[in-house]
Amino acid sequence: MLKAFLRPCSFLLLLFTMLFGDSSKAYAQGYRQLTKSDFQGKPDEKDPFVSQVKLRIGYQSTIVKKDNSYRVTFQVFLDVNQKESWIKFDKIKSPEALAEVLNHEQGHFKIGLLMQRELIKRLNARKYTSHYKQEAATLFNRVADKYQAIQLRYDAETTHMMNRKQQSIWDANLNQALQSNSLLGQ
Repeated sequence: MLKAFLRPCSFLLLLFTMLFGDSSKAYAQGYRQLTKSDFQGKPDEKDPFVSQVKLRIGYQSTIVKKDNSYRVTFQVFLDVNQKESWIKFDKIKSPEALAEVLNHEQGHFKIGLLMQRELIKRLNARKYTSHYKQEAATLFNRVADKYQAIQLRYDAETTHMMNRKQQSIWDANLNQALQSNSLLGQ
C-alpha cells in the first residue's frame, strides 16, 4: 500500500464562475489526461495531503428575448487551475506512486466533466423568465452541491486513493459513466 511513502490526496475544491455574454472572460482547456505539469502550485506544507487538484467550472450565456419568454443558450467551461493545483513531488518515491496520485486526481477531473455535462444538459433544457440570471445561478448551485457531495464521497470511499480496491471500483464506475454519457447520482 502507498502509505509507506506518501500521504493521501486532498479532496477537490471547485471554484464557480458565472459569466453572462462576455466571452473574453471564458476559459476552457477541456477534459484531458492530467500530467505532472498540471500541478504548478506551491504545496501547503502543513496540509496533510500529497496533492490537490483545483478545478474551475463556470458558464456564459447568450440570451434571445422573444415576446415574454427568453431563450438562453449556455456554454459550460471546465479547466484545471494549474497555479493552484499541486503535488508534493518530494514525497513521491517512484513513478508508480506518481501514476497513482495522478490517477486519483484524474478521478476528480472526471467527476468535474460529468458535472459539466449535466450542467450543459440542464441549463440548456430549461425555460427561462426575465429572471434568467437568478434561475440559472440557482440551477448551477444545485448541480454544484450534488457534485461536491460526490467529490467528498469519492475521497471518503477511496480514503484519498489509499484504498486501492475502492479506487479501482470508482475508476471503473467513472469510466462507465463517461462512456455511456450517463449522469452520476441518477
